[in-house]
Amino acid sequence: MNFFLYLLLVGVNFLMAISGRIPANPHKNVILETTLPKDKLKDEQVLAICKSYKKNLLQWAVIFSVIALPIIIIPYDSLTLIYFIIQLFGFIGTSFYLQVIYIRKMTTLKVQNNWTLPTSPILVDTKLVANKNRKLISIWWFLPSIFITLSGCIYSIKTLGLSNGTWIISLISILMTGMFLLFYYFIARFPVKPVTSDETINQNVNDQMRHHWSVLMAVSSIVLSPLAFMPISSVMVPYERMMLFSIGYAVLILAFVIFTFYYLFSSRKKQDQLIVQAKEYRYSDEDQYWKYGVYMNPNDKRIMVPDRIGMNISVNLGRPVGKLTLGVTGVLVLIALIAASIPMLISDFSTNPFELATTNDGISLSAPLSQRKQIDWNDIESVELVDSLPKDKLRIYGTATENYLTGEFQVHSEPAYLLVLTDKKPILKITTKDKLYYYTNKDSELTKQDYRTIQKHQGKQR
Repeated sequence: MNFFLYLLLVGVNFLMAISGRIPANPHKNVILETTLPKDKLKDEQVLAICKSYKKNLLQWAVIFSVIALPIIIIPYDSLTLIYFIIQLFGFIGTSFYLQVIYIRKMTTLKVQNNWTLPTSPILVDTKLVANKNRKLISIWWFLPSIFITLSGCIYSIKTLGLSNGTWIISLISILMTGMFLLFYYFIARFPVKPVTSDETINQNVNDQMRHHWSVLMAVSSIVLSPLAFMPISSVMVPYERMMLFSIGYAVLILAFVIFTFYYLFSSRKKQDQLIVQAKEYRYSDEDQYWKYGVYMNPNDKRIMVPDRIGMNISVNLGRPVGKLTLGVTGVLVLIALIAASIPMLISDFSTNPFELATTNDGISLSAPLSQRKQIDWNDIESVELVDSLPKDKLRIYGTATENYLTGEFQVHSEPAYLLVLTDKKPILKITTKDKLYYYTNKDSELTKQDYRTIQKHQGKQR
């Protein structure tokens, strides 16, 4: 797992380095977030700054890949996760800092050379405004994803109830579909402006942008909608088929991510090919509103705006709602990271992360920051010590690392709850009418003691 995380970091580093080079290629007379006259885009000084920026991105990708090497040998899962997060956000921060530095260099070059832009009157093309959404796909394209998402959520909750994290996955699935619908709404509301002196080209540029983005939102919604069936599928589908489905779906997601980059890049390329055919490009110098790749314009009522490099949609941080959106997103990411790290830290460094307690009513099992599990004495069919877990197991909801397994699993197509340290033996196995339970203590002698206690109580009941 550690080696896989290292490869993932290296892949992310170079993917970000390659995608980060895109702003250094001119698009609509904007290069490194600086609007320049058309005849200056190929100036030697401009090209030198862009070349240096691209080179630095790749150099830092290599540096961070080397710095990430210790993740391969870190023995604790919690420290591995924390190191992974630090490396990931470290390179994101470094990439953004590099972009800030080179945007400043490009802006300084523009000011020093007094590269003022030719001014053209701002025109309102009423025909373009009236026809701005003529190539926007119909909202009915979202019906399949809405149907799949709701069907999966209803079926999973009706069959499994709200246990095993079903409600969380259902909520995430509904929110994802709603997010794509919201983005579709913002795309439809994007204002238009004539970017060239040619009405036909202006219309084609607008049509191409809205069509590409609306199709991407609808397709994204459809591709991710099957996640709503994950809880019920993991319980009802045989293990072998579920593994094949999971691998196939992961490959599909990866292929879709690659396709998304290609689709957006092709959209940008088509826009550039259309614009270059015009005799006159109407410059729109909005550098004062784009601060280092972030749009900040309090006078613009839009919350979402297309970015200037033609590859993304940005939030207007000049509006209170935009700031709130960014703040809420940051808080949610922070909470998710803390929620993932704390249980691992407790499991790695506490003297007894998993606890088993016996009472007159039954057995209780607990783990860090998880709901306590109760087993009634009357429900226990058998208890035994085993040396290993079955290979036929699938995580449903919880944590599965090289060092411990916690949460809801499927073992031999049966529901199971695991609190197991993988390097500890023996493993206490409790079989009930409805579920299997596997448990280990950090002290193997205490695991054996718990086994004897349960056996003794079962003997009294008989």
